Amino acid sequence: MGSASRALASVALIWMAAPGADLPRGQVIERVDVAGNDRHSYALYLPSAYTPDRKWPILMCLDPGARGKIPVERFSAAAEKYGFIVVGSNNSRNGPMAVSAEAIRYLMDEVKRRFPLDQKGLFAAGFSGGSRVALSWAQAAGLNGVIADGAAFGSSGIPKQKPFLIYAVAGRDDFNYHELYAMSVDLGQRGWPVRFAEFEGGHEWLPAAQADEALQFLSGRLGPQPPPDSKDERKMADRFARMTAELAGADEGMQRSIVGSWKKQAEKPDGRVARQALGWAFIRSMEMSRELLAEKKYLEAASMAETAAVVRPEAANAWLIVAESQMALGDRKRARTALDKAVELGAGDAARIEAVRQRLGR
Repeated sequence: MGSASRALASVALIWMAAPGADLPRGQVIERVDVAGNDRHSYALYLPSAYTPDRKWPILMCLDPGARGKIPVERFSAAAEKYGFIVVGSNNSRNGPMAVSAEAIRYLMDEVKRRFPLDQKGLFAAGFSGGSRVALSWAQAAGLNGVIADGAAFGSSGIPKQKPFLIYAVAGRDDFNYHELYAMSVDLGQRGWPVRFAEFEGGHEWLPAAQADEALQFLSGRLGPQPPPDSKDERKMADRFARMTAELAGADEGMQRSIVGSWKKQAEKPDGRVARQALGWAFIRSMEMSRELLAEKKYLEAASMAETAAVVRPEAANAWLIVAESQMALGDRKRARTALDKAVELGAGDAARIEAVRQRLGR
């Protein structure tokens, strides 16, 4: 395939298809509107061999940021190989469960109406908060299996109902690695059909190699493979828990010192747990800073966003929260410096940037 053909194949299409319209095969479609409700949409991949005269397995993907295109792209090569339809919700996201529940309801109604589905081949995949939702969805709706990436069952724990297939996967530097490993050990001991996999990376969607293995597992081409109950793994999990508890209990000054120490540890060959802890610190700081900003607790919001920026100085959104918080506190100099940094790093929320600029009189 030439470079022009490869470029053309990689372009995600936007398809606002009417019911019954002939959707393109063998291409990632970035957006298909749900019939009768253009507030809801999904990304889609139909295998090249797709025809409506046979039933197909389907993988329904939930991203924590409502970015349906990302998982659909990630699974598209494997879906082509093993004959899966893949859809990715553009509405399900982290936050109130009612939002995801509504997105799932519309998505299920849509795919059942539009595609001939194999009722023994209904699967979900989720990343991070989307993984927790996918596992809950499988429990409630009787799905046949779940690809749980970057997060295990939520507070309700492992259900006692009939087991479903679970492909549990995490990056080795993912701060949720230990919970997924422990869940998979537990499931294996209970006799659940679980397969555990890891990849080099952090808290992110699984790479194509694991996506291929996951669809092999869901389609019965690979069997269960739970991980061993490892003493070394339990030691690392305990160390991670101690490190994160220390940061959570420290004051602002100590948090910066702790993060600085972790960053030095993370650069070493044996710095895996420190890298996990840094990933946790960044996500925690960003989530808390957003909540505090919404609650108009500007001093605390600025502090948490600054901690996030210490962990990842390249995080444009952390600097933008600093700018918003400092502007609300009346510190125009710090707000201006943080805004310039956010823009330099490519912060994409034009409305928020413009709002700070107007208050700065720029």
